[in-house]
Amino acid sequence: MAQKHEIELFISEEGEVKLQVKGIKGSGCLKLADKLAEQLGVLTEKNYTCEYYEKPITQNGTYVC
Repeated sequence: MAQKHEIELFISEEGEVKLQVKGIKGSGCLKLADKLAEQLGVLTEKNYTCEYYEKPITQNGTYVC
């Protein structure tokens, strides 16, 4: 069964955008977040969740996201 991934965008009244990636363990979430941040504008801050520090699941040496 495929793992569920979520991307949450929060946009304040002042136009500040916050992005949160859920369901991707390890640094894979940063790759996705960085690509989205490039499209959304200037990145001012990064906060890491517990999932960032978890090891991704692998199958036959290939990371499964």
